[in-house]
Amino acid sequence: MPVEKVEECHRKVTAYVVKRLHPFSDVESPTFRLARLSDEDFRKAEDFINLMRVLYTSTLCVSTEKNPTCGQILPILKKLEMHFTVVEGDTVFVSNLKKQVWANLSKRYQSEDIRNFLEVATALDPRFKQNMDCDDDSVGVWDRIKRQMMTDSEHKQSTEDDCGEGSDVRTMWSEKRHDNDEVEEEDENQQPPRKHPRKSPLEELFADDDAEKRSSQRRTMSIQDHAEKEMQMYKETPPTFTSDDPPAWWWNQCMTYPLMSNIAFSYLCVQASSTPSERVFSTAGDTICAERSRIQPEKADMLIFLNKNCF
Repeated sequence: MPVEKVEECHRKVTAYVVKRLHPFSDVESPTFRLARLSDEDFRKAEDFINLMRVLYTSTLCVSTEKNPTCGQILPILKKLEMHFTVVEGDTVFVSNLKKQVWANLSKRYQSEDIRNFLEVATALDPRFKQNMDCDDDSVGVWDRIKRQMMTDSEHKQSTEDDCGEGSDVRTMWSEKRHDNDEVEEEDENQQPPRKHPRKSPLEELFADDDAEKRSSQRRTMSIQDHAEKEMQMYKETPPTFTSDDPPAWWWNQCMTYPLMSNIAFSYLCVQASSTPSERVFSTAGDTICAERSRIQPEKADMLIFLNKNCF
């Protein structure tokens, strides 16, 4: 190893001992090998750092507070598997380290239910959806998504029909209740009427034609046709960049994919790890301290919310 490299290592070790105020007994201990580090030891340390840097970056990806959705878990595992695969030219030290690390990682997420959930989440993540096309079970994943789209749509349609049938009864009941409670505080609890978007002159002129087109599309296309059309359009859309926010992307595309967006929100709201939630608990512990023992729960909720969402 070059002399400059050795001197740099000595400076860093000395700074470590001095800044942390370690006693001389640590330096004089037989386990302190500062003067006995060989070139082979330095090479192993460099190999270890280069090998584990990817694992460190992957840990940051799943524990960050911005976009740590569960749809990125399987792509990260696949990249780690490629990184920790033993290749020709690896030293014995690197080969053993790769085998041990991947032997531990390969045991994660092996439950069938968890695996199926993560596969669907990956397919619904616009950043990594192309990874599922390379998977052997990609057909099964897309079939599960289509079946869930059809089930949710049929359930929604049946719910709307039930609501339509009971509308007259609810109207009569609400009118009767309104007459009885006319003297009570209705203005304070009454919510403002929902504002509908104002139509343009062209939309207002051809409103009947547009309504006929919508009803015609509902009659001609079944729920299965709608699901297959949305899925095909989604597959043909180019994947987004890894810096994009998947829930925000689905929010902007909810009019294009009304069936798939509902399923995507239910999957991509699951975080990749519990680290962001644990940070919230830490923030709550800093907020509700002994000096603030009389703080109201509502005020504590507002302070914690502002701390986690305004920076």
